[in-house]
Amino acid sequence: MSRLVFSCYTLLLFLCLFSCSQSRKVTHILFVGNSYTYRNNMPKLFEKIAESKGKQVRVTQITRGKYTFYLQAKRKKLYQALKSRNWDIIVLQGSSRDMLRDSTHFRHKTYPALDKMLEMIRKNQEHAQVYFYMTWPYREGDRTNRQFSNPDSMLRAVASGYRNLGKRYKIPVIPVGKVWRNYTIAYPEINLYTADNSHPSFEGSYLVACTIYSAIYGKTPLGADRLAIFNPGELNRIQQFTGKQINKKYFRDLLKDSI
Repeated sequence: MSRLVFSCYTLLLFLCLFSCSQSRKVTHILFVGNSYTYRNNMPKLFEKIAESKGKQVRVTQITRGKYTFYLQAKRKKLYQALKSRNWDIIVLQGSSRDMLRDSTHFRHKTYPALDKMLEMIRKNQEHAQVYFYMTWPYREGDRTNRQFSNPDSMLRAVASGYRNLGKRYKIPVIPVGKVWRNYTIAYPEINLYTADNSHPSFEGSYLVACTIYSAIYGKTPLGADRLAIFNPGELNRIQQFTGKQINKKYFRDLLKDSI
């Protein structure tokens, strides 16, 4: 083999290996939220779904029970994470009940907290894609507030709150809450809630993970590996249902950067 041919062969091999390594680039995703994120280790469920669909994903979560955007904005752990590595995607989840507050609460707590968090993200993670993760209504609505005392009225308020955040910050909203409510209406026999009528059962967290996968990748999770220790038929139905939701107008509209 001549030196020229050998050099060309070496170059082609290098380019092939480089191309393969680039196609398998790991996507690093940071989830920021409360128990609606960490219950059933939802970020890890998302990671398993993505990997079984051929994606290279690594997830990290900064979560704490009952935490709002206002409380998250005070966490040193969050800002340390934002400086610790380059994140490709950052998913922000706030308190459902916070979305039911009046405009004064938003002006004095929610907006200043998000201003601070997003400024830090833009300063340290200018290439990261940020999403808001819309939460779902309680099974019976918020019984402490007559205005939101059923799931549909509560969802309208939660969805409106996240939609306003999306418009204000030009950040796409993943409509988990809408998909969740649609599923409970379509399949009322399936319980996405735990006994407290608020937190997600395993099926609920799996639906959240599938919805986030559909939003981020624009593809159905149908065909993702199912966890054998749980009901495979139900997980398959969740995959099918969430996969169809990405074609709904509300889903597409909320995922636009400039809503």
